[in-house]
This record gives sequence, structure tokens and C-alpha cells, in this order.
Amino acid sequence: MESPCGGTGKCGKDIVQVRINKTLDTVLACKTVVENDMEITLPSQEKKDDMKIVDGFFTKDSRQYNMNPSVKKELVHYGNGLYSTRLYANDKLIATEDGDTQSHMYGIALDIGTTTLAASLVDLYHGNILENSSVLNPLVYYGHDVMSRIKYSTFHKDGLFRMHGELISAINFLITYLSSERGIKPENIYQVIAAGNTTMQHIFLNKEIRGIGEYPYTPEILDTFTTTAKELAIAIAEYAPVTTFPCFSAYVGGDIVSGLLAIHYETLELPALFLDIGTNGEMVLFLDNQTVATSTAAGPCFEGVTISSGMRASAGAIEHVRLEEELFFDVIGGGKPRGICGSGLVEAVSELVRVGLVNPRGRLQDKESNEIPEKYKKYLFEKNGKRYFQLSDGVSISQEDIRQVQLAKAAIRAGVEILLTTCNIKSEELKTVIIAGAFGYHLKEESLFRTGFLPPLKNTRILYVGNSSLEGAVRLLLNEELLSKSVSIARTAHVLELSQTTEFENIFIREMHF
Repeated sequence: MESPCGGTGKCGKDIVQVRINKTLDTVLACKTVVENDMEITLPSQEKKDDMKIVDGFFTKDSRQYNMNPSVKKELVHYGNGLYSTRLYANDKLIATEDGDTQSHMYGIALDIGTTTLAASLVDLYHGNILENSSVLNPLVYYGHDVMSRIKYSTFHKDGLFRMHGELISAINFLITYLSSERGIKPENIYQVIAAGNTTMQHIFLNKEIRGIGEYPYTPEILDTFTTTAKELAIAIAEYAPVTTFPCFSAYVGGDIVSGLLAIHYETLELPALFLDIGTNGEMVLFLDNQTVATSTAAGPCFEGVTISSGMRASAGAIEHVRLEEELFFDVIGGGKPRGICGSGLVEAVSELVRVGLVNPRGRLQDKESNEIPEKYKKYLFEKNGKRYFQLSDGVSISQEDIRQVQLAKAAIRAGVEILLTTCNIKSEELKTVIIAGAFGYHLKEESLFRTGFLPPLKNTRILYVGNSSLEGAVRLLLNEELLSKSVSIARTAHVLELSQTTEFENIFIREMHF
């Protein structure tokens, strides 16, 4: 770890999270003595491009933002070289600072994912992203999906309060890291825009989530909501406004509204399908006269969680796999692989299906089978009665990993099929498909079709847009006019509840096959 100050605690670059006896805390590594067993989480500054929206809408050199932030500064000159700076939020004076601090004006865009937290430090004066980073959402400790967390809050008196505290701790961890990387004082961060699914936004705001898990699935808040950093104990300027996106419903959240802001949905050639593949699979179908949204539970395997050698899409992760005469793979950042991320997992399974090492039912073949090519048998092994395919030393794919892919892709495919059928649209009529999320950013197109994530398409433009939820939050930080647009998106869409669709189970079972 970097510690440029030589362990005096002044640089803040060696910030880590520690969990001791189930309690999470954020500390400076150089000032913390290890006296007990603990779990330690280090911040990971991802490859910058991993966090960008790419190809099709924006490139890192040509992204243009319309500048009209809700946080503004005004310089007041008293003569004799004396100045003060007034700070306004939504046209209301909230603070006065000594001297000329006009150019010191920053905001934080947050994507509160079920499995991963991602943040951007944004310069509100010049209108650009200064730094990105991400960290594992500590709430995976309470379950890998939102229903597990809702149950935890229901059966534990302080469950919601505990999860809220841990989430805020992780967000402060990211903010401290981002600001220290750029030498920025946290008190010069004046706004937070947060996007997440409905449950994550509620936990972030410390709002009751029980109603989201019980019929008729009623969230406490569906509208956009604004509070202060002080109210949520976020370690920036205490009077800074903190705003969450409006949600479509209990299970289609503000992260999707934010994503739609990012992609300029009104410019798409219709019919268009927007698909955000993460722990949840949310999808939105755009037609000439209506917008229909739904969601399905995919599970966290695409983010490397629950996978035997899984990791997030960061340095050291296998992201592409090819089976030719030999096994070839690409590692993010190069070097020796540490694990495999979601895109690498799906490509590996796709290749195993293509060469016959995995049958249509998802079964990894026996090494002794006569039906598989001899050249691939050296990659197969068994351990404790379970079958594995070896990618490299310490990195392999198990039969259970393949099952996780089957379950996730069947849930997404069933959601897509029902959404299209309900709207009387055939898959070959789709003109545009937008795939959002870090998982889709790395994935090769043929893997989506070979494994059956998507139905057959014809003359369809497929666009991969990376973390659209984070990008939408950046856009709202820089242009307050987009808030009313986000409300319009959330309120004009029709929401299709898959749980009330009788055909879902049949299609899900059918699509378990490759």
C-alpha cells in the first residue's frame, strides 16, 4: 500500500476497512495495530476505462456535459484584496467561505449496486470526472440479494440500522480514498447524487424496507428524495444535499432511471431494449407509444460472487477465454490471473458448450468420456467428487459455477421473452439492444447468443455502455434540469411484474438449457 507520508497518518492514502467481530470500521492502516483476527478490505482503483461508458454513445475523449449544477458559488469582493465565496444549493444560500474558493467545488456520483459500490469524484466547476473507484458492497455480508437483506432487517431489531451504518461506512471509505487521491478536502465536496435499486436506495437513506418484500410490494419512497450529508453521516460538507433517483417500482429502481438518462434513450431507433445485467437483471422496452420495464433476479455470479474462482472485473481477472488447439485467455491489466470475472465466466462456459465439454443440459463432461476431444482432457479434473475445468494455477470453473450461469441466464432470458411477448414484439423486430453494467462491458457478443442470454436477433444494433447508472448520476450532478426528466421517465413507464406472470416458470425451466 502507498503511504507517502511515511506512516504519520497525514496523507490518507492507506485507508482500509476492517471487520472485527462482525463490526465494520474505516481506518488508516499505518495507525491501526492488529490485535485480533480481522477481515481487511483495500480500495481498488479500477482501470479507468472499466468505469466509463464506451462505444456507441460516449468515448473518454469526447464526452460533453451540459453544465448547470444545482450547487453554485458566487464571489463577493470587499476591496483591498479581501474576498468571500457564497455557496448556493438549489438557489438557496447554505454557506459562506473565506477567500476565493470558486474553483474548489466537487460532487460525488454513486452507484449503489447490490454487490459493488462505484463512485466518481466530479469537478463541478470544470465539468469533468477526476477519479473513479469501486469496492465490494459490505452488505453482501447479510446476503447476496435484496430479499436476503429485507429478511435480515425484518428478523433483527437493529437490522436496517446496522446495514445502513455499514453502507455509509463503505461510501465514506470510497469518498476518503477518492479525495485523498486528488488532494481534495472532503469539506469541498458539496453534493452527492446516488443511484441504486429500490432496496439499496432505501437502506442508503435509512428508510424501512419491509414493505418491499411483502405483497403488494410497497416501498416507502418511490419519488426522488433529498436530505443532507449530516443527516446520513456522510463525511463531506455537512450541509451538502444528498439526492436519490426516483424509482419505477419496488423492483425496478433509480439505477435504471439513471441509466436511461445516460444513454439518451429518446435518440434510440425503436423498438429498443435496454438491459442492465448485474445481480438483478432489469430491462426496459421502448416502443413508439409506451415504455415498459421489468426486473428479474439473476444473482451475483456476473460480479464474481458465489463463483469458486470469482472476482470483480478488475486487474488480475480473466475477462476473455478461447478454446482452440490450446486454451487462451486475456487478463485485465495483463500478468498472472488472480481469478475470473463475470464476462470471463460466461465466455468460458460458452466455449465449453461450443467444443462439447459441457452438454446442452449444462453438465461438465467426465474426463474419461470418449465424446470429448483428447486435447482438452488435460484441463479437466475432479476434487472431492466434483468436476472442474482448469484455466490456470488456482483458477478453475466448477460444475456449480456452470449451474450459476444457467440459473442467471435463464432468469434474464425468461424476463426478455415475457416482456417482448406482452408487448406483441418479436425479437427479430428489435432495432436496438443496449447492454449496461460492467459485466456487459467486457463480454463478447457471440457468448450472449451461444449461451442463450438473448433470443435470436436480426439486423439489430447492439451497444455496450458500461456503468450507465454511475454515468447518469454524473450527468445529474452536472445538470440539475435532468432531475425533472428522471421523474418523467419513472412516472410514465408501465411496470410488468414477472412474479404475477404464470408463464415465467415454464420459460425459465426451458431456458436452463444451453
